[in-house]
Amino acid sequence: MKTVLLATAFLLVPVGMASAADVDSTSPVAATYNWSGAYVGAQAGYAWGDARVGQTFAPGSFEDYGWGYSPSGGFGGLYIGYAKQFDGGLVLGVEGDYSFANVKDTTAYQALGVDDPAFGGVLELKAVGSVRLRAGYAMDRWLPFLTGGLGVANYKHATVNLPSGDAYADVDDTIAGYTLGAGLEYAVTDNWLVRGEYRFADFGRHTSVRHSTFDGAPINNDAIELTTHDIRVGIAYKF
Repeated sequence: MKTVLLATAFLLVPVGMASAADVDSTSPVAATYNWSGAYVGAQAGYAWGDARVGQTFAPGSFEDYGWGYSPSGGFGGLYIGYAKQFDGGLVLGVEGDYSFANVKDTTAYQALGVDDPAFGGVLELKAVGSVRLRAGYAMDRWLPFLTGGLGVANYKHATVNLPSGDAYADVDDTIAGYTLGAGLEYAVTDNWLVRGEYRFADFGRHTSVRHSTFDGAPINNDAIELTTHDIRVGIAYKF
């Protein structure tokens, strides 16, 4: 929660500065820009998170037997959306995004708190996406906003020999959860928009079944828990 508040404050500080700069002491301020319309854009960012892949062979085994990860790395992709501005400055919209990612971590298997130096795992987020609602308040060409909706992540988890990194089992799957965020957008021209945004996602716990890399046979039923944070920037063209 502290991370969310700090990131939101960081993103919204320029709003007050811009509003003060735009005030003319001899004339009233008029909001001239209209945020209504469809848009498409490109984005890039940096993500970090916490994940656990735990074994589920017995009650309580998820916490005692498995892999703990702190994946991090970059991502980039596209977003598309539509916004409608109402009288009074309220802006509502819907948006979807999809990014290819290289967010990963390597760790050792842990049993009852003890690391196995020869048995490890690699977790990689290969792609992330979302479908969300957005709500903002137009301040002429500035638009602070909140957003939330469905988040998805495609991941690969491999169990490997250490230190060689040779994989003998893996799983490639897509999981879903929720995502929340806040950001600030600016209309550089009537058509070109730039933004900065913070996003949090919680994907809950999902079943994960590794398969042998040699013959494809299922090995063990695991479960994965994943939460992520990211900071992203984007540029879009509004039609």
